[in-house]
Amino acid sequence: MSERTGLWSPLSIPWVYEGFHHVIGARRWLRRFARDVIRAEPGIQVLDVGCGPGALLRYLPGSLYVGLDRNPLYIKRAQRAYGDRGTFICDDVGNFSKYSLPQIDVAVAIGLLHHLDDHRALDMLRATKATLRSSGRLITVDPCYHPAQSAIQRLVVSNDRGMYVRSFAQYQQLCFGVFREIKSDWQGAHFPFPHSMCILHARS
Repeated sequence: MSERTGLWSPLSIPWVYEGFHHVIGARRWLRRFARDVIRAEPGIQVLDVGCGPGALLRYLPGSLYVGLDRNPLYIKRAQRAYGDRGTFICDDVGNFSKYSLPQIDVAVAIGLLHHLDDHRALDMLRATKATLRSSGRLITVDPCYHPAQSAIQRLVVSNDRGMYVRSFAQYQQLCFGVFREIKSDWQGAHFPFPHSMCILHARS
């Protein structure tokens, strides 16, 4: 997993990460994402790959949640915040296949693929697919380059912490290497923070 350091380094600290996400409106976005995209019903099994401090769990009441992240500070923060509401695993995203996970209804990877080169991204996608039920789905969200984005959106994307930001079409091609059924959406806005995102919905 690769990311830029320097000015981005403080984001590895949970309270800085959470504060930054609050400022850019990520909490409101996560609430809408959980409601409109994940559409999680009580009892559904959710795997959050690259879960950070587990903020998504706040908007998944009644879900059976497993979160995985390699940053021990994020995992400790998530365990303190949510206790036994979820299961949190501290390990690299390429290693979660070694854990005895239940079959997953919905796997989510928010802001993860753009931190992985193609080889590692494909490994993660294959490992995630192996955990899904036959009716399961994977949803990924990552910053992207897109013909419809503005100059300021492109500038923000090009300076993202992740080192493997791809074009909208490249994310599609990457997922087609593992999943056969893919739906893709582009989401862009300028308020409260300029963003340009590729959202992929994949089924096996």
